[in-house]
Amino acid sequence: MKVIITSPSLDPAQNIGGISSVTQFIIQNNKSADYIHFELGKKDNESGGIKRMFSLVKSVFKWKTLLSAHPDAIVHYNFPLSRLSILRDPLFIKMAVREKHPVIVHLHGGVFLTAQHIPIYLKRLLDSVFALSVPFVVLSSHEKEILQKRFNCRNVFVLPNCVNLDESDKFKRVPNKQKALVIGYIGRITETKGMEYLLDACCQLKQNGIPFMLKLAGKEEREGEYLPHFREKLEGMFIYEGVVSGERKTSFLESLDVFILPSFFEGLPMSLIECMSFGVVPVTTNVGSIGEVVNDGSNGLFIECKDTASIVKQIVRLNADRQLLQRLSEKTKSYIKMHFSVQAYIDKLDDIYTASMLR
Repeated sequence: MKVIITSPSLDPAQNIGGISSVTQFIIQNNKSADYIHFELGKKDNESGGIKRMFSLVKSVFKWKTLLSAHPDAIVHYNFPLSRLSILRDPLFIKMAVREKHPVIVHLHGGVFLTAQHIPIYLKRLLDSVFALSVPFVVLSSHEKEILQKRFNCRNVFVLPNCVNLDESDKFKRVPNKQKALVIGYIGRITETKGMEYLLDACCQLKQNGIPFMLKLAGKEEREGEYLPHFREKLEGMFIYEGVVSGERKTSFLESLDVFILPSFFEGLPMSLIECMSFGVVPVTTNVGSIGEVVNDGSNGLFIECKDTASIVKQIVRLNADRQLLQRLSEKTKSYIKMHFSVQAYIDKLDDIYTASMLR
């Protein structure tokens, strides 16, 4: 089975987004498929403007050439519902459909999945995609319900993101009973991930004498927007790890007590599942599909969106109650081990591929 799969660069030095992580996971684990990766989407250090427009035009011709060269290939199209993707991706998806390829459209959250208002020009583009008779893949039953009610989409499959558990299974966490909490974040360092509120919360924790160490891993969307402020205001209570992968990523996850995720919107972040698999307690906003994995007070804690005070409250709580920290850590790791099977994920994905060939 030959599958053309789309995503931004798979090189973590060039792109740290969740879609690239999901794509890498699928390629590495689905041995029944012969994957051809088509890179679509700008690299983290790539500028926009006219140069980006020329690159997009070139991608259209490369896409058409690739589709013609592999007429029997299934197209696995990763589609985040962000403004730029909605403007770009319907063209690529419809080209594949017109060329008679079996197509699955794999949604990865995005602000316009749950936004109260969608501009009319974006809504029309989305309606044109969701009217296609192809399988659509979402990350949770919550997203499936949204797609059915909001876009009248019927051919919807639920496939939560998954991660390899080999390294986390080997790791035995030592309970942190007295030391300063190590709070971590991994991913794109940008406004919509709640970085402003995280910084404000950490400043308040520092002023109140709460011991902690904040570690950020990933890359700034706009260089110099946040990291200099974290360094200046938190001083020795802050470490920037850069882009981590492989053994460095494993070491980073093993070092954390708490995973902080004050995002404004999400799908089902790979970083969340990875951290939980290592017993890192998630302190996160309940956005996107996160609520189908994190149960407040059972295997993690919720914070309010765009709310500094709730971040401070939950970190103070975990710092004061180390038994709660340990209990949540044990629960979060066991939850991932129980509910996330690599083989079950791949088997279901192959079933969706089969469904795409039957349309």
